[in-house]
Amino acid sequence: MFKYTIQNHCDCEGQLQNMKDKYFDNTRISEFRSCPRKFFFRHVKDWTGSGFSPPLAFGSAWHDAMDSVWTDLGGGSSQSDEDVVQNGYAAFVGGWVNNNGTHPDEMGQEEIRRLGARTPFVGMEMLYEYVLKRRKFLSEIELLSVEQSFAVPLDPNDPDLFYVGRFDKVFLYQGSIIIGEHKTTSLYKANGGFRATFLDQWSPNSQVDGYLHALHILYGEEAKQLWIDGALVHRKHHDEFIFIPVERQFAQLDAWLWETRNWISQIDGHWDASRDVGAKENLYMAAFPKNTSACQDFARNCSYIDLCKAWSNPLQRPTPQGFIEEAWSPFERLELDTIGLKK
Repeated sequence: MFKYTIQNHCDCEGQLQNMKDKYFDNTRISEFRSCPRKFFFRHVKDWTGSGFSPPLAFGSAWHDAMDSVWTDLGGGSSQSDEDVVQNGYAAFVGGWVNNNGTHPDEMGQEEIRRLGARTPFVGMEMLYEYVLKRRKFLSEIELLSVEQSFAVPLDPNDPDLFYVGRFDKVFLYQGSIIIGEHKTTSLYKANGGFRATFLDQWSPNSQVDGYLHALHILYGEEAKQLWIDGALVHRKHHDEFIFIPVERQFAQLDAWLWETRNWISQIDGHWDASRDVGAKENLYMAAFPKNTSACQDFARNCSYIDLCKAWSNPLQRPTPQGFIEEAWSPFERLELDTIGLKK
């Protein structure tokens, strides 16, 4: 098992920007694994879609609501269910609006119809049911942290290389320290409940493995599990919630560690190849190859598919219409300076 703790943090100033800062989160690694060309567009060119994403907005808003509910109820509370729900809903609306969603007071019937289940109104109904279902459990835990950013070393031979992320919750329950991760899904099966595709996706799962690796380093032997706190988003069914406990053996975490270093090594190699002298003038980009098996996901096109169709070498291309330039910076998003790291 990979065992050591963070003691002296590195000063990474002067390193290359973007991925060369050596702070790797699950998003960067997973997108490279899915499609290196998609990684190039998002994390080298920094291009992302400029439109509103209902799944992203709803999921983010639900996380904000969970922060409120777990804080209110963790370890027990005298607050009424109504007060807890209203606090949670205020947090939900704040998260929804921050992700470019229309404030519920300003939403018309056509927009509500078009959004389907992913509306603040469905979110409120879900919160009432969630508080009813989870209140007793939340009274029995000790909530250790909410939205805890972390950075753990990946390689004893490279002290500047970190795996970073943010635990939704860390809590103590029946003598074990557990990560809680909130996930929403619209994958509803015809006879009720969650589809198997949602239930089965957490093992194997690189994010789960990486978070358990970090938990063991930061909390030691009392760190036991990660629980997926699943919430079904549906027009009519607002009371479908499930805890999915996940454990890993040390050998499995060591395998994740080797795989993660391997993926990062490949990213570094493609990054360097794309920076070679003359690379922009080549007829095609001999780096970050396309994975054409990943052009569709759940019957939806990748947001970059038209760029792959149009350009063999996108290195010299300006930001295309429909996209904005917005760097994905784990350091900034996770506020790693608050835990003692330097950019």
